[in-house]
Amino acid sequence: MVKTEKMDRIDIRVTSEQKEILARAAVLSGVSMSSFLVANALSEARKVVAKSERISLSTRDRDLFYSILTNPPKPNKNLVRLMKNHRG
Repeated sequence: MVKTEKMDRIDIRVTSEQKEILARAAVLSGVSMSSFLVANALSEARKVVAKSERISLSTRDRDLFYSILTNPPKPNKNLVRLMKNHRG
């Protein structure tokens, strides 16, 4: 017996014109209106979430990060010793 996942319901209100366009787009896509709405809403939601989860740096932070990458500080004695021990 196949176990199905419980589905939640979302109710939305749209104008007649909006509903007509959505229904037409779903038909043209060959899917139900529910499938069309879920697929497109999820696609956009994932973009919004991904964008908000990216690291955002201020201009000063970005410049400092770039400076450290392009001009790294010289290794101190402890780091040199650690690297020598690591190499065997």
